[in-house]
Amino acid sequence: MKRVRVIGAGLAGCEAAWQIARRGIAVELYEMKPARFSPAHRSPDLAELV
Repeated sequence: MKRVRVIGAGLAGCEAAWQIARRGIAVELYEMKPARFSPAHRSPDLAELV
């Protein structure tokens, strides 16, 4: 089975992962969040708008 890795779970990464999954392809979605949040990281959730 095909598998795609999407690096970055922001808006574009989540959209890409969703579109790929809709086509029946397994997706692994990776996101990096720092141990200490900066002003650019306000939420521990995915698809955060910056």
